[in-house]
Amino acid sequence: MMNPGRIAIYIAVLSFLMFFVDQWNVLVGTLLWILIVVLLIELVVAGFRQAFFRFGDDPGLGALSTSVVHVEPMQIGRIRAWLIKGEEFSSQKLPVVILHHGYGSNYRRMLVYAYPLAIKGYAVLLYNAPGHGKVLRKGDNQIDEQSPGDKTEMLEIMKSLGKVVDYIKMMPELDANRIGFAGISLGAIVGLTYGVCNPAIKCVIGLAAVHDFKKTSTRKLIPFTSDWWMKKSFEWSHLEMNPSKLQDFLVSPAFYFDKEFGFFEHPVWTEKNNAEKIFLIHCEDDCTVPFFNFEENVKQLGLSPDHFLVLKNGNHWFIRQEHIVIGQMLRWLDKVFMP
Repeated sequence: MMNPGRIAIYIAVLSFLMFFVDQWNVLVGTLLWILIVVLLIELVVAGFRQAFFRFGDDPGLGALSTSVVHVEPMQIGRIRAWLIKGEEFSSQKLPVVILHHGYGSNYRRMLVYAYPLAIKGYAVLLYNAPGHGKVLRKGDNQIDEQSPGDKTEMLEIMKSLGKVVDYIKMMPELDANRIGFAGISLGAIVGLTYGVCNPAIKCVIGLAAVHDFKKTSTRKLIPFTSDWWMKKSFEWSHLEMNPSKLQDFLVSPAFYFDKEFGFFEHPVWTEKNNAEKIFLIHCEDDCTVPFFNFEENVKQLGLSPDHFLVLKNGNHWFIRQEHIVIGQMLRWLDKVFMP
């Protein structure tokens, strides 16, 4: 992908030359103007990709396993999942960390966090939430990584975490007494709702976590800003951005912090304080889930400073902050599972 700054320089130079070329040959001048328009389009596309797609999610059809880690594809009901373990620990009973991607994304976006965790000694389970994933094609070959479903059905996505946990409990090589969870954006919603309520999950790390979905999704935005475009992309995907009170109640973490599963795995109020197993990371310049969400989460939970990390920059995707994020995640996970 071309560098946006370099494209801008090309456009500036071409525009300067146009003044002289137009005087000499109209046809050549017209062709150069077309080239400038193409470069402008490339500038917009390159800037958008740099802002919203930090990591490529199409590494090809080759095996993801290396001499350091092993990746095992698996099927959990209708959910596509992958278990990653460090080769050094392949014969040991390992604690498990479930990683959950954001809305419209897929498990590959979380590999930047998965590999260090696996090398450290955790079994990492990633999965594509219902309605997420894609079919990778190369020539006549293809890999179907899609999990069937509707990606806008938030409650179905939240409930699918329970199926993943139940599957982990049936795997003898995994330590079902040491299960952690980390999710970004939509993944944070899953973790801070159905993850918090699940007693089998002992640690929940929320990255860019919303507090009250409706309050965030209906806030006034300046047209054509990055957060305005992001909201539009959600609306174009048919995600409900103006939920009813009931819908908001069902998907907002704010209404789950003091709950646990009752009969039929339905969240019910309890006197149990779940704050002890919750950890949060948020960027102050997050344009999708503004920083006030983090402040309200911390206030409601009464979190102590050793349960959260604030980064000044990185936006919603922790751009160029991934090394700090994984370092803090490892510190918290080790404290809970490897004291």
